[in-house]
Amino acid sequence: MLKHFSLIAGAALASLALSVPAVHAYEPKKDWPCVQVKVPDLSYGMVWTGPPLEGEMADWRATPEAGRLGKKLTVRRYTEEEVAKFVKEYADTLPEADKTRDLTRLFAAAFHYITIERKDVISGIERFTRRQRELADQVRTTREEFDASLAIEDPTDEQMEKRREIENRLNWETRIFDDREKSTKYVCEVPTLLEQRLFLIGRDIANQLPQ
Repeated sequence: MLKHFSLIAGAALASLALSVPAVHAYEPKKDWPCVQVKVPDLSYGMVWTGPPLEGEMADWRATPEAGRLGKKLTVRRYTEEEVAKFVKEYADTLPEADKTRDLTRLFAAAFHYITIERKDVISGIERFTRRQRELADQVRTTREEFDASLAIEDPTDEQMEKRREIENRLNWETRIFDDREKSTKYVCEVPTLLEQRLFLIGRDIANQLPQ
């Protein structure tokens, strides 16, 4: 019976060999796991070539339609072509005298909503990383517990049952860690995708500004 279990344990350890070292090495600096440099706050000057977003010119709340459309433009299910269409349709409704002001307000609204979403995403990535660190610590602890159980010579049936329980727990915890780790690349790309969308929105709005 012990020999049979040793074969099972050996196979389990082999299957864990690829993933557990990664868990042991999981030490992201602070709470940021991404290869992309963390930029907490966006500067509108990086994505906007129109008038400064200051004062009355950028008071998008004073133009409800600009606020509503600005929020709509940030919804990622809308394609680049649809965003350009929405902006042009809005610009075509504006009196020439109001175009610069209201289009600037439109961008200010979009900038506001994307900034909020981006900050939420960054906070989520940091929470995700802290949870991964906790999971890594949990896997290390369970691995040590499993190693200790393997060191017991001539274990009783009760000890062998306990060993199997620990092995199952180790497999489960490692799988959860690995599955979450695979999603890191995707979540790290979201802030950049939001920046790119804001650039496209700014470009489309700037294209409608009076020359």
